[in-house]
Amino acid sequence: MPIEHIIPYADDGHAEGDPPSRDVIDFDEQIDRFIFSFCKVTLPHVDVPFELSWVLGCLRKYRPPFQLDVERRDKLIKAIADAAVAIVRRLPNYQPGSVIVFMSAVAVIVEHWAEDEHQQAAHHPHRIQDARLRVKMFERDLCNIADYAWLQQRKAQRQRELIRDLVATARCHGAEKVAA
Repeated sequence: MPIEHIIPYADDGHAEGDPPSRDVIDFDEQIDRFIFSFCKVTLPHVDVPFELSWVLGCLRKYRPPFQLDVERRDKLIKAIADAAVAIVRRLPNYQPGSVIVFMSAVAVIVEHWAEDEHQQAAHHPHRIQDARLRVKMFERDLCNIADYAWLQQRKAQRQRELIRDLVATARCHGAEKVAA
């Protein structure tokens, strides 16, 4: 049986080439994790301050080993924009203008990853440092919001425990009066 019947187009001269390196795979996986994390922020059951502060910290510190392709850059920026809309809706006490400034800084970092050396050199040298600092500021704000929410939950838990103890004590003393 001729080889072309077993493997169609096997004789077309097309070679698949070498498989991607571990570094390329790791890079692709990290970009996918960023996209997933920003998409996750849009879900109604996700704790926005907690999840977003975590992903912003990872993104701010990440230094990609390769240039990001335009298609993946656009997907990541769309996920960032969708997350910004969710943040404005889900954190009504946080200034929408600040969300736009901070999430725009996130997009600047992602755009930086997709630029070649000449494109990067065309921008002011402080551009990427300023963007990272803005992201760090937003990350801190989100950590503070998450910490405050955690304090409020613990305070509410203590109040519930106090009320439960008072009710139990009142029941106990009420039963003693009835028995006497």
